[in-house]
Amino acid sequence: MQYTQSEEVEKANAYISAHKAEVNDLYRGNYHLNPEVGWMNDPNGFIYFKGRYHLFYQNDPFHTENVLAGWSHAVSDDLITWEHLGAALRPDHDYDADGCWSGSAVEKDGRLYLLYTGHYQRNGIRLETQNLAWSDDGVVFHKYEGNPVIGPDMLPEGTSSEDFRDPYVWKNGNTYYMLVGTMEAGAAKVLLFRSEDLFHWEFFNTFLRREGAGYCWECPNLVPLGDTDLFVVSPVDYPHAEHAFHNYNSTVYALGEVLYGSGKMSAGAFRELDYGIDFYAPQLIPYGENKALMVGWMNMWGRSYPTSELGHGWTGTMTLPRILTVRDGAVYQRPVEAIDSYFVSPVKVSDVLTGSKTFQNIGGGCIRLKVKADLKNASRFSVNLFEKGDVRLTLSYDKAAGIVTLDRSHGGVDVRSDAREISRARLRTAPYSTQTLELDIFLDRGSAEIFFGEGELVMSSLVFNGGAEGISFSCEGSVPIELEQRTFVKEVRHGKS
Repeated sequence: MQYTQSEEVEKANAYISAHKAEVNDLYRGNYHLNPEVGWMNDPNGFIYFKGRYHLFYQNDPFHTENVLAGWSHAVSDDLITWEHLGAALRPDHDYDADGCWSGSAVEKDGRLYLLYTGHYQRNGIRLETQNLAWSDDGVVFHKYEGNPVIGPDMLPEGTSSEDFRDPYVWKNGNTYYMLVGTMEAGAAKVLLFRSEDLFHWEFFNTFLRREGAGYCWECPNLVPLGDTDLFVVSPVDYPHAEHAFHNYNSTVYALGEVLYGSGKMSAGAFRELDYGIDFYAPQLIPYGENKALMVGWMNMWGRSYPTSELGHGWTGTMTLPRILTVRDGAVYQRPVEAIDSYFVSPVKVSDVLTGSKTFQNIGGGCIRLKVKADLKNASRFSVNLFEKGDVRLTLSYDKAAGIVTLDRSHGGVDVRSDAREISRARLRTAPYSTQTLELDIFLDRGSAEIFFGEGELVMSSLVFNGGAEGISFSCEGSVPIELEQRTFVKEVRHGKS
């Protein structure tokens, strides 16, 4: 049977078509996914289906801050160039009247299924349930008549039905499993459900629960990586450590083992996944052998949103898709391989840096910059990105202290934050120890993603710099430095440049 788009989806798509040409692209990425128009937050429904990557995301096309979110949809052959397909799900039933919130996707018998949270908040009642929609072509979705597939009557005693969201679904053997983030008095946790057909679910067990680990866990993910299982979750108000978890909303990971017999996970300590200023609610899927593919939301809750306040007609950015591997008990991250083909015209510099310096032809707002700095005879090293006058995003390394600092205090348009946020949306630090600092920096108009070494540390940040493109370097001591810059092109150049 062929289904047509719902009336609310058609309204959203008509609005997108009518207004997408009006957005201001000053801070829109050339190789990062932004919404066509309106608000964007969490990545949803990430999957490889019928020969293409599908990435859904939370979107309110009618507003530039989150008022009433549904799912919008983009597809890609290589995870870099995306084709927008418009709205896929919009609130139009009692169970999702106030939002089609985050969730995941799974394929079954050639059909694409979306599992998502329906949010209801009115008449003094707040309720979150898990719901299902499906599609044969991956474009037009039909909501299951029996929704919700998991309601409050299926929750263990003491579990919040007000904060019960973000289903993540996978298959093991002949059984489908679903993680859902939630909380109870004094603890945050993830529940595990199971099903044989995706339509009929039963509560299995409390998958993972911890006290003093935030008041609610959002967007849980589970990916097997060889001999270990990778669990990723985004806690609200995770307790701050000396350098970690300084944003009000953090994203953490733990390695361990899923115990399918009991429905629990034996997991190690939580570690922060990205030490930057803007990173939250990633979604992961398996990717080849012993690897995961991840996309995150390069924004944060509890902040002001400059593109909204400036009237640019859109808000929200996704990270570059990243490949995750596990080595020596830690997660390493690298940008997806396809990005290499989009950068051309290499400029190489080899010099000895003393004091401060700029280099001819090193600079730009849409570039990839590799830096190798020998710090044997230096105590500090820094690079200013997006620099013009007093505007800059500064990355600095204090070798003696073993601390990296990412400072957006002079980034241009100020971003205000929740008062409980230690970073104040301006500054993050991370422990790091090396004699040779190697950086792989991706700048894309209004964003920076910085990969250290082999990907053992990553820092991500938005920058509202007014179009500034300067880059300068400075040090205390003497630093032999090697630079390689390449410029982004929309047309893929295959082979070496």
